[in-house]
Amino acid sequence: MLVAFDGAEAIDVAGPASVFSKAEHLRPGTYRLHTASPTGGTVLTNAGLSLSGFCRLDELPVRIDTIIVAGGEETGVRAAIVDHEVSAWLSKVAPGVRRVASVCSGAFALAAAGLLDGRRATTHWRACDQLQTMRPQVCVERGLVYVHDGPVWTSAGVTTGIELALALVEDDVGRDVAMDIARTLALPLLRAGHQTQLSDTLLAQSAVRHRLRDLIAWIDLHPGEDLSVGALAERAHMSERQFARAFAAEAGTTPARFVEQARVKAATRLLRQTHWTQDKIASSSGFRSVDAFQRAFRRAHGVTPHTYRERA
Repeated sequence: MLVAFDGAEAIDVAGPASVFSKAEHLRPGTYRLHTASPTGGTVLTNAGLSLSGFCRLDELPVRIDTIIVAGGEETGVRAAIVDHEVSAWLSKVAPGVRRVASVCSGAFALAAAGLLDGRRATTHWRACDQLQTMRPQVCVERGLVYVHDGPVWTSAGVTTGIELALALVEDDVGRDVAMDIARTLALPLLRAGHQTQLSDTLLAQSAVRHRLRDLIAWIDLHPGEDLSVGALAERAHMSERQFARAFAAEAGTTPARFVEQARVKAATRLLRQTHWTQDKIASSSGFRSVDAFQRAFRRAHGVTPHTYRERA
């Protein structure tokens, strides 16, 4: 069940709803989605889009399995908590549901209901300090994609609601269904909860000019290609010396180091999402050998690929 309010972020509602509808298509009978708001009817999102068909919170079915509270602009969240008593409703019904979750600033509604006390939780990176100040009893995990602590799940900003919903689907019906949905949604990758909200690739892109920005995105999506300085310089239409200097100056690291990081990220995803051998993962991620892969992985994570997979 998705809970929204006037001023909610449209993607916080539409993203998870799309995930669960696709899961229901793949596994009929798995999910029955309800959308609710304090007053029912139409919700005006912060993007100016009106979403209709919401029932009132007091009209919901007696049995609720999962509650997901959307986030949104500060005034909308505050009104939902204070004026419409969403948090009071949550504190009343939460003990009878299997799990409660939030997207972005929806975590403030959970916090006001006392559902995050003594638990790890996260929210949008801009609001983490505010959440910690508002509710010192919460262990706020800054910068993570999502956090799962017992029956409570919280996610970061906006599009991470899709990743949270996929994690819930994986928890219910398995990784294969979640990955199928991720491919259907054309997600460039499916991040784990412990990964950072702001990707290294995005941060690197923000620091460089347009020509290198496109190249950085290409590297991240093609770790198995020839990513030597010569090949990258040719793709950037620069001499090797000019490219190496420009990349180091703008991206803050050498091309070789950035490529290794990109390949380790690709290998990390494969360790979590497949049962492939280390040899196949190393090859698919662009490493010349399993030994080179293991050395790079240990430098990045401090553990072997085998240990990482066991803990994932």
